[in-house]
Order: sequence, then C-alpha cells, then structure tokens
Amino acid sequence: MRGHLKATLLLGAALVLLGAGAAWASGGGYSDEMVHELYLKIMNFAVLVVVVVVLARKPLKKGLNDRIQGIKDELADLESRRGKALAELAEVEKRLKDAEGDRETIVAEFRAQGEKERAKILAAAEESAARIKSQAQFTIDQETAMAKTELRKEVAQLSAALAEDLLKQKITAEDQTRLVDEYLAKVQQEVQ
Repeated sequence: MRGHLKATLLLGAALVLLGAGAAWASGGGYSDEMVHELYLKIMNFAVLVVVVVVLARKPLKKGLNDRIQGIKDELADLESRRGKALAELAEVEKRLKDAEGDRETIVAEFRAQGEKERAKILAAAEESAARIKSQAQFTIDQETAMAKTELRKEVAQLSAALAEDLLKQKITAEDQTRLVDEYLAKVQQEVQ
C-alpha cells in the first residue's frame, strides 16, 4: 500500500508541475510572489492527496481484514470437521482390531471400507478448503483491484480539478481553453 501511496503522490506532483510549467511558460516569466504562491498550492495539493489516501485506506483495510477473518473462521471450521472425520476413522479402525470370528476377512473388509471413507472425507475436506481458499483469493484480488481503481479515479479527478483551477488563474482565456482540453484528455487516458 505504501508503494501505491508513493506512486499516487508522485503522479499528483508531476501533474501539478506540468500544469504549473505550462502556466509559467504562457505567462512570460515569474516573480518571487508567483513562486511562493505555486509552492503553497503544491503543498496544499500534496496534503489533499495524503488526506484522501489515508481516509480511503482505513475502511478498505478494515473490510478486507473482516473478509480474511471470515475465511479463516471457515477454514478453522473445516479443520474441525476434518478432525472429527479422522476421529471417526480412528474409531472404525479400533473396532476392527476388537472384532472376533473371521477376523482376517472382517479386518480386511473394514480396513478397505475405512480407507475408502477416509479418502472420500479427506478429498471432500481438501476440495472444500481449496475452493474456499480460491474464492477468498479471488474476492481479495477483486476488492483490492476495485479499491485501487476507485482511488486512481478520485486522485485523477482531484488532480484535474486542481490543475484546471491553477491554469485558469495564470493564463489567457484562449490558452486556458486549449491547455485544459489537452490536460483532461491526458488524464482520461491515464485513468482508462
């Protein structure tokens, strides 16, 4: 998540610097007051991006942790069932040892039956565990991807709005229209 935060901050800073460079180039120069004002706007933007990322991260992390805990609980339940099944198998094997009469035949039959039952139970438990793990991983991947996409869209929209405001303050109406259209096209390509 930290890598994603750094990438988001770098993208936002680059977008602001590109917009500021275009505004500076069209304005014909700069003064100390303009540099100071640009510095303050960049800092405000950086703070805004950090706040958005921090606020969106906690609910997403909590939701994912809740889902992971639910999956862990299901896996624990499956392990418990598996333990019970193994206990039943142990009971069957114990009865086989205590059988009298045609012991060899009875033991061979029960053992074969027990092994078949054990194989069925273990296969069913392993299949269920694999299916739950697969579903859990798929859900985690989907939710993470959705959260990343939403966060990218929000940052891109905020960056576009901030850049547009900066450009409106620094350039002529003609330049402003041209630059805003170019910038929004670039941002839309990045989001898609």
